[in-house]
Amino acid sequence: MTAVVHIQARLSSTRLPGKVLYPLGTRRVLGWVIERARRAERPTSTILTVGDRPENDAIREWCERNQVIFDTAPEDDLLERHYQAALTADSDPVVRVTGDCPFVPPSEIDRVIAEHEGNDARYTTNLTEEMPMGTAVDAIDRDILKELRELGDSHPVRRLRENPEEWDVVVTPSEQWTALGEAHTAVDTPADYWQLSDAIEAVGDEPRAVTEWVAER
Repeated sequence: MTAVVHIQARLSSTRLPGKVLYPLGTRRVLGWVIERARRAERPTSTILTVGDRPENDAIREWCERNQVIFDTAPEDDLLERHYQAALTADSDPVVRVTGDCPFVPPSEIDRVIAEHEGNDARYTTNLTEEMPMGTAVDAIDRDILKELRELGDSHPVRRLRENPEEWDVVVTPSEQWTALGEAHTAVDTPADYWQLSDAIEAVGDEPRAVTEWVAER
């Protein structure tokens, strides 16, 4: 298996446009996500899946300036973006993380990959309502992306989540993190951004410390 972290990123967010390139502490939001992925031990590499709209040129320029591998595919077809990146990086499984989750724990990336390697699932995820928002990690077999693509889907996991038994899905929340399930550490809105900025100033940039601080608010 060649587990590669795919980080999906674009600038045309509705609620907070450009958020993945916002400064957050000592890095950009996207820089934190990449740093978490690189700290994980099981992935062999990291690749950004970037939409093909002109505004995303800023992300591509940032990647080139920071020696980050990226792949460009249709903005409105997230499945195609991940599938093309999987071919580029020879990913199998595809380990999906979103570019607005600067405090996704490296330990969760490793744990979900390990779970996926040890079970018979085609799709393994830690995403449940019990987990803090911003800690989601998916491990997806590449052949399932090909099947979904042939079915005309444009999202890599929506059909899998809606029909878990049909698609051999394993959902694996972490007891270490479910105790902090009320925390929200993704950057979705201006309020999220400022709260996470305050968190870094208050307790530093480690995912556990930030998540605990947010959970107490």
